[in-house]
Amino acid sequence: MALYFTSMNITGALRRRRIYQGWWVISVPFLSTAMAVGAGQYGFGLFIEPLEESFGWNRSQISASLSFTALGSLIAPFIGRIMDRHGSKYVLACSLALIAVSYFLRPFMTELWHWYALSLVQYLGAAAGFLPAGRLVGMWFLHNRGRVMGITAMGANFGGLVMPPFLALLLPILMWQGSYIVLALISVALIVYTLAVIDERPPTPNSDDCAGETQNEERPGLTGWTLKEALHCKGFYAITLATMLGSFTYAAILPQIIAHLTDQGVSVRTASLVLSVYAVMGMTGKFVMGFLAERITARYALMIDLCGQAIFLIVMLWAGTPAIMWMSVPVYGFFSGAYGALFPLVIQDAFGIRHYGSIMGTLSMAHIVSFGIGPLLAGASFDLTDSYSTAFVIVAVLFVIGAASLTQAKVTGPPPTSDDVST
Repeated sequence: MALYFTSMNITGALRRRRIYQGWWVISVPFLSTAMAVGAGQYGFGLFIEPLEESFGWNRSQISASLSFTALGSLIAPFIGRIMDRHGSKYVLACSLALIAVSYFLRPFMTELWHWYALSLVQYLGAAAGFLPAGRLVGMWFLHNRGRVMGITAMGANFGGLVMPPFLALLLPILMWQGSYIVLALISVALIVYTLAVIDERPPTPNSDDCAGETQNEERPGLTGWTLKEALHCKGFYAITLATMLGSFTYAAILPQIIAHLTDQGVSVRTASLVLSVYAVMGMTGKFVMGFLAERITARYALMIDLCGQAIFLIVMLWAGTPAIMWMSVPVYGFFSGAYGALFPLVIQDAFGIRHYGSIMGTLSMAHIVSFGIGPLLAGASFDLTDSYSTAFVIVAVLFVIGAASLTQAKVTGPPPTSDDVST
């Protein structure tokens, strides 16, 4: 009850402000992603040594919990269907609740399987929280949603910049147990904020729209194909292939960048600094390429993005040279970061918003291939050749194939009304 009244008070305060409500709405997926990715991915390594000292687990045992990230792809269709029926608010709140529970219980761990079970809960919650961003941006921002989607997707990069330093300050003071409790409390605070702010009733035609949006009664952004109709469209499979291949940037490349640079003779300190610049450029890429998507469509923007990733991934093979390193890694980060904002826009442009959750969730199941194969590809490349170069070349080729598949992803006209479905 107290949670309800608190959220109502926050809602009332926000409504009295003149800032366009859509900005408040998209701040929720921005902040929730920043917390989930910043603590769960970027900050993961900070907990490894404390856990080793407390339990005697080795790094392979601790890091194996990251594999549960791929399982989120399996539940995405179910979460998407729930979101289409009941909205984004409670999906986001429940995802944050799962993350909060996983963090609250960590100080009570005594066995390795406890660590794995709580990691599974955490990453399932993080996966559920990924889907609402595209739906909310598409509902509240019809004409500048490329830029807004880019801003919303910056949450992951923002979390990567903010959470590791924050955790580095907490750990010496509160130890790993207290730090997890703090993360749980942050998650609870975000649940309150989510319940207060998320609203799926965009402005009426006569409302004051501070974002410059032109609204209308029909809300064309809320129309769209059903999942069944999309499954009969060849464009769906072309987009699925392109986004699956594009996600190799996270599965096979990003985790290996520092190791690749140090293998090229770069110091760990310099490599870490370069990766920070990579994160900042990723934020820039999300906004710039999102803006470009408004001008030339998200499909063409994603084709350019995948080709850009391929080119600068190849250039990174010679990153041992300082000039090439400081040019190739940040520019690759620009395109890699933009990918996270562009592929939801491609799906929105092709199939609309009304059943976005079901379509996006089903399409995301294919990402289990990239997250399953990507780490193995990188590991095999290093084990066989003492270098990540082979993996980088293979992934660059996959990016080009993904860009080519998007040439077959054009979806035009209204959803089909018969069994004779074509694109």
